[in-house]
Amino acid sequence: MLRSRRRSPYAAYLCAVISALLLLLSVSLLYSRLSLTHPHSSHLRRTPPSPSLLSDSTPDDLSSDDPIDELDFDDQNPDPSLDTTDPLSSAGYFYDPLSASLRRSFKTPRNIHQFSDPQTHNHILHFATVGYGRDDRAKAAFGSDDLPVDDDVRRLAAQVTAIEDALLIRSTSPLRKGWGDWFEKKSVFLRKDRMFRSNFEVLNPNNNPLLQDPDGVGASGFTRGDRIVQKLWLNEFKKAPPLTSKKVLLSINNNKNYNNVDSLKSDRRELRTNRFGRDHVYADDKTWGYYPGLPLNLSFTKFMEAFFGKGKCSMRVFMVWNSPPWMYSVRHQRGLESLLFHHPEACVVIFSETMELDFFKDTFVKDGYKVTIVMPNLDELLKGTPAHIFSSVWFEWRKTKFYATHYSELIRLVALYRYGGIYLDSDIIVLKPIYFLNNSLGMEDDLEAEKALNGAVMAFEKHSLFMKECLEEFYRTYDDTSLRGNGADLLTRVAKQFLGKENKSVKQLELKVEPSYIFFPISLQDITRFFSAPETETQKAWQDALLESILHKSLTFHFWNHLTYALIPEPNSLVNRLMNRACLRCSELL
Repeated sequence: MLRSRRRSPYAAYLCAVISALLLLLSVSLLYSRLSLTHPHSSHLRRTPPSPSLLSDSTPDDLSSDDPIDELDFDDQNPDPSLDTTDPLSSAGYFYDPLSASLRRSFKTPRNIHQFSDPQTHNHILHFATVGYGRDDRAKAAFGSDDLPVDDDVRRLAAQVTAIEDALLIRSTSPLRKGWGDWFEKKSVFLRKDRMFRSNFEVLNPNNNPLLQDPDGVGASGFTRGDRIVQKLWLNEFKKAPPLTSKKVLLSINNNKNYNNVDSLKSDRRELRTNRFGRDHVYADDKTWGYYPGLPLNLSFTKFMEAFFGKGKCSMRVFMVWNSPPWMYSVRHQRGLESLLFHHPEACVVIFSETMELDFFKDTFVKDGYKVTIVMPNLDELLKGTPAHIFSSVWFEWRKTKFYATHYSELIRLVALYRYGGIYLDSDIIVLKPIYFLNNSLGMEDDLEAEKALNGAVMAFEKHSLFMKECLEEFYRTYDDTSLRGNGADLLTRVAKQFLGKENKSVKQLELKVEPSYIFFPISLQDITRFFSAPETETQKAWQDALLESILHKSLTFHFWNHLTYALIPEPNSLVNRLMNRACLRCSELL
């Protein structure tokens, strides 16, 4: 039998030691290569050529009585007392052009001429000794072509390539000169690589997205801060309550009596605590609506009957909200305020799958208004209508692209057919009382060639024939890929067919088409410019006249939120004046 070979327990440590040695070897090799400089021959001080090289005489002639030879002999043996070496230069002093003073450098060699190598003397030029000694006068001389006469000065001046070289404030590093580009690319890699990223890198203000170059490559796409905010919102969406609660399986022992389990379930309240520590009421398979004084365990149909039957209810108004609760802004609240301003005793039902059932508990309900959030039970709501089949395919239906829009269009039709009343979009501002509306629809734009209807404002009686035909048309021609085909276009098609049948006079009593200025005084094409305040007196006078005309002729105002959701109405603008005309909480800014 072959015995399995056991690994040495020190193998891992040995590999680590070898890796460390190889790393140190590579670092030392790199350091030695970077610190190695190219040898350059030192430039000797220029001296005049020897007279003996220019003379045709032999060495024996040096002892002749020629006066020229005597002078040459004297030049070859200068008197030490006549040494012209500048004491300031040899002592390490240099001229600082920034402060216009002489300074003494640290660790300066005795002889400044050994810095004549162009690779090592850029920061200590020979110009520092100009003005000291008799030989320095020639260095300051210029020829007829405005060039220095001295070759050393001319060579050094040619090496001045930047203002830093002229001011002697920065020297060129041979390491930076050869490896600068590599160091920059390496630093960028270390900043971007997660393995080498520091935990404090996020605190670096230089990495703030607002300080980055918008034309740079790294600015494209989401930044790290954008991804953090996106993740935060996604987590908020995941915290939304489920549409139906999951059944909890209880393990019941035989020696215990659970006869009152059903009674406990019937009185159960779905109170959940959100992240802010406030209790809210959410919808589940037993709770479909909330209003103070009504039981929470009522079915959808019974809750609707109890809500309309509790207290005084001058009119029934329906709305639909399928966006997240945090998107219900002050401008949407202004629409509900304008309705309650003109009809304080109206019963308002807002159908929503996303809002908490007690969303208005601390606002409108606390002030005494009858406003409730209801989770629609499609099985009960669509029962007995041509569109009842949509309740059975709801799980697949909600995955379609335009589900939120189509869901809202179906709910408004079936709510008006089953209960009767008025439907209003959340971006509708009520300007006058509208309780007298009955079997009414509004035209979207009178100037268009094809007169299209709009369902943002609808008022119909219970079991309306027109609403029934709309539900039948919704069932027959539903298209989950069409945005308007099941809404405004559906109303237009059914209205043409409905008014074209026999007994036209009777049909006109079932459907009244109002002109566009009644419900939509400002069209979709013109709404954006009225979010800005008038700039001139002429514009102000024209908007004042338009405001008076709207208040005199129109019942509602539509600010087309799907187009203007990103716009903020400026003070004194027409939209701002219309929104704040009938407000209840006017201190809250739009």
